[in-house]
Amino acid sequence: MSVDDYLDLLNYAKAINDGQWQADIIENLKNFKEASEERERVENVRELWNRFDHINLMLLELFNKLREHEDAEDSYRWKEKIWELKMERITVAKQIQERYIKIR
Repeated sequence: MSVDDYLDLLNYAKAINDGQWQADIIENLKNFKEASEERERVENVRELWNRFDHINLMLLELFNKLREHEDAEDSYRWKEKIWELKMERITVAKQIQERYIKIR
């Protein structure tokens, strides 16, 4: 729910004179920023994992190409790309580890 949704509910709770519901909505609004930040951190980690998985898929494809066409002219470029992807995977893995430390 958005802040506007909570404010609409708060107005309705005031209109029907439900004090407990008003207090609950106000408490939810106080925690809204923290909950939003937590959702954002979780989504960020999910995106990093998706990137990590994508890198692994690209590495697998390149390794298969090398295995099937070891003497191909493009093998040097494939090896260079593998090296770049491995370095990127290390960077992404470090970012994932940093996010997990912050989430817990």
